[in-house]
Amino acid sequence: MSRTAAAWPPAHRSPYGLDTALDGLASRLVRPYVLEAERECERARQYRRRVALVLAADFGIDLDRHLIGADGVFA
Repeated sequence: MSRTAAAWPPAHRSPYGLDTALDGLASRLVRPYVLEAERECERARQYRRRVALVLAADFGIDLDRHLIGADGVFA
């Protein structure tokens, strides 16, 4: 019974020894803190829109950008 046995354990292949460079753009890895920061910005924008809507609907206050000091309300 003759079998061709592969060498075990297989030879270690380091990516640093490859002739071609690794492409960092080919990977779709995203850091979790980047996603969380984007979500936090979106939540803040949503909150500002909701507050502006409540103020406009309930109290008749319009927080348009042309009003003096309107940017400082949420900052």
